[in-house]
Order: sequence, then structure tokens, then C-alpha cells
Amino acid sequence: MISRPTRTAFRLLAVVLGLAYLVPLVWVVLTSLKTRQQVLEDPTGILFTPTLATYADVVLDGLGAIATSLQIAVLTTAAVLILAVPAAYALSRRGGRRWGGAVAIALATLLVLQMVPQPMTVIPLYSVLASWGLLGSLGGLIVADIALLLPFAIMLLRPFALAVPEEVYEAAELDGAGRWQTFRSITVPMLGNGIATVLAIVFISTWGEFVYAINFLPQGVVLPVSGLLAQQSSVYSTEWNSLMALAVITSLPLLLVFLVSQRRLVSGLSLGAVK
Repeated sequence: MISRPTRTAFRLLAVVLGLAYLVPLVWVVLTSLKTRQQVLEDPTGILFTPTLATYADVVLDGLGAIATSLQIAVLTTAAVLILAVPAAYALSRRGGRRWGGAVAIALATLLVLQMVPQPMTVIPLYSVLASWGLLGSLGGLIVADIALLLPFAIMLLRPFALAVPEEVYEAAELDGAGRWQTFRSITVPMLGNGIATVLAIVFISTWGEFVYAINFLPQGVVLPVSGLLAQQSSVYSTEWNSLMALAVITSLPLLLVFLVSQRRLVSGLSLGAVK
């Protein structure tokens, strides 16, 4: 049982962490409601006449970036799930010490490769996409994002597949179900929390991806959200009110995804942490 002083300490820690996250968000919203002149005169001021003029100036740019990011995030998330779910199922179904050892080595290799800094992969991917004729296209960027996120998705889904009781598969086999029917009718529905967790994480990661977006998309196309936000800062100045207004607008889809998947996301990450 947790003692009263410990409970009080946890509550104080929660308040401090909440303020640490909340204060920057409030500052972003307040700055987005200022004019450029108000930002220059009093950047940290909280007493001012709010205006939506900045939102009116940047809303069209923001919607264009959201449309581009939405295409990339939806297609990447769908492709990652289509590949990762059967891969996690296959890695969890076969038994034996040799197979278990091979899977452990493969997963450890994937984990090490995930630690490679993303900028180091740009030049090799640049060469691969050029040889495939995908350089400078939305398809090439989506392929690069899939290569980046697929190993992580498989590692996250495998504990969910291992959690399915073996007796369920045995009962399905006794009823005459084939492997495909077992996978489609039993495994996929029982991986609901895992699929929702991977969907939310991959979607959010792809939405904010920056390095591949600025390197693999050609000049002249509507940049995704991350590229548009970077454009607001130049060598000579930064349009802080426009930057913050765009940050608020482009965060709304992510907020919606998080609110919808919050319960499954917490449950999924908890299972992935203990398996």
C-alpha cells in the first residue's frame, strides 16, 4: 500500500510534469493570437488584444500541408500494418529453440538498425529510390517511411501475437480451419489493441517526419506539415506568430487521432513493455 507522503510526492510530481508540458502549449497558442508587431514588442506578454488575423493568413498554406501529410501518413500506415501484422503472426507461431534463437537475433539486429541516425540513411536511400525511378515522388517518400517504421511495428506487434493462447489455435485446427482462415478470423481480431497502437504511433511518426520529406520530395510540391513549419524560419528572421498559428492548425489532426486511440494506446504500450 502506498503511504500518504509517497502519494503526495507523486501528486506534486504530476503537477510539475503537467505544468512543464502545459506552459509551452499555452505560450504557442498565445503567440499565435498576436500580430507580428505585438510579438516583436512583447514576445512573452500575456496581456494583449488577441486577433485571428494570423490564422486567416496561413490557413490555406496549413490546409495544403495537412492534405499532403494526410496522404503520406494514411498510405504509410496502411502499408506498414498490411506487412507487419502477418510478419508478427508468423514470428510468433513457429516453435523450437533454433527458431526462437533466430527470431531473437533478427529482432536484436532490427533494434540495432533502428538506432542508426536517420540522416545517415538518406544517401543510401537516395541511391535506391533513384534506381527504382521513385526519387522526387510521393511514392518514393512513402517507401522510405515504410522502411523506417516497419521493423518497429513488427517488434511492437509480436508480443500481442504471442499473447494469443495456443489453445485457441488448437480449437480452430480441430474445427477444420486453415491457416489463412485462422489468421483472418482469430488472430487479426485478437490483435485489435496492438493494431490500434501501431496505427496511432506510425501515423503520428509519419505526420511529423522531416528528414526524408525535405530530401525526397521535389521542389515546387506542397510540402508536408514538417517542411512548412521549417519554412517559417530563415537566416534573417522568424515569423513567430505564423509559425505558432501553423503549429496549432497542423496539430489538430494529431490531437484527434490521439483522443480516439488513447485508451488502446496506453493498453498496447503497457503490454509491449512487459512482454
